[in-house]
Amino acid sequence: MDAVKNGKLTFSRDQIITSSQAAKNFGEARHRAKQAPLYVSDRNDGIDTVIVDYNTFESLAVELEELRLQRFYDSAALRLAEGEADPKRCPVELADVMGKDRYVEWMAIDPDAVADEGLFE
Repeated sequence: MDAVKNGKLTFSRDQIITSSQAAKNFGEARHRAKQAPLYVSDRNDGIDTVIVDYNTFESLAVELEELRLQRFYDSAALRLAEGEADPKRCPVELADVMGKDRYVEWMAIDPDAVADEGLFE
């Protein structure tokens, strides 16, 4: 993938094509995009579109989702650590949160009533 320097993408001049070139020679653009991303320029707006092959797009999407999850887990871990470090923290009983009736119902549920495989269908 392209290098990033100072928060900006860096790429070579041969990776830039005009929108009219992309439209007229889309097959060639697709072929070139398998080698390296192509940056499509518009006369007025500069670069407004990027063409990448599917494998590159898929790896970017997967990596982005992994990073989002990692940020979520990091945030949750930080909040837990802050809560545990808070001297004013006081535990709350689950029955108090759920209400007595719902807690009794929940405690009466047989954990083996549903097979583990059935939980993740």
